[in-house]
Amino acid sequence: MVAAVDNGQGVADGNLTVGDLLNRWEAKVLNSRDVAPRTAETYRWALGLLRADLGMRRVRKLTADAIEAEFDRRASEGMSRASLVKVRSVLGQALDWSMRRGLVGSNVARIVELPADARRTPPGRALTVDQAKTLIRTAEGDRLHALWLVMLMLGLRPGESCGLSWLDVDLQAGIVHVRRSLKIGNGGTLHVDEQLKTSKSRRSLDAPPALIVALKAHRKRQVAERLDASLVWQNDDDLVFTTNVGSPINLSNLRRSFAKLTTLAGLGVWHPHELRHSAASIMSAAGLPLERVADVLGHDG
Repeated sequence: MVAAVDNGQGVADGNLTVGDLLNRWEAKVLNSRDVAPRTAETYRWALGLLRADLGMRRVRKLTADAIEAEFDRRASEGMSRASLVKVRSVLGQALDWSMRRGLVGSNVARIVELPADARRTPPGRALTVDQAKTLIRTAEGDRLHALWLVMLMLGLRPGESCGLSWLDVDLQAGIVHVRRSLKIGNGGTLHVDEQLKTSKSRRSLDAPPALIVALKAHRKRQVAERLDASLVWQNDDDLVFTTNVGSPINLSNLRRSFAKLTTLAGLGVWHPHELRHSAASIMSAAGLPLERVADVLGHDG
């Protein structure tokens, strides 16, 4: 306490609980952040778990051992390592903020070890080259044929693909610019957002000739759909991929459409995001350096 005063930090409330600290961080920091609804939901899920496990504990008595004991218990109940990483990250962010405010003297979350036996999330599946060829053949004639190719050939995320505008696609130069993403807002409303997932998500990619051919065919189809829809056409953002009346594609409907396509192709049920995994796997198998694969996918670091 004397050292803290000498350093100009003041003396923290010795009765402050972890729950109180998390409440303050949520009110002052999390609620002021501009994050996607699903991201905010993940934060609040982690906060709820931390309050349940550590909320009554006084902050001055919070130790790495105490946190690890709760993590061990959660792991024994089946919580995955990936989930525990998220929980530890949220606690670490809250404690970092608390240190800056002089509420705690150190961030014990930064030295917490995860349980060695915590269940690990299985790696994402990826189509083999032969499976990808089968899927492409089956998708010919599909209304969203070009969309499946964008995700498979360029590794775009579903939201990035559905957020593409025709202004982002240079058919003459054969370049696709990733600048925006389709997101689900409060109440389930869809909107195009320029805030992408990572700092390197904004990127420009060379499109293979087969993809350019598919995009040109898709544009002709969309022009015909716009004429048919007439006054009910809704594509204010000039999106490349829409419903047949020009509205953004609901990502849940996208998952169902893709599952039907992969089932029709004899591949079973697959998720659209697995096209991104497949793109990475195929590029790597073709000899593309890992750092180049990361650049194409828009990965940080």
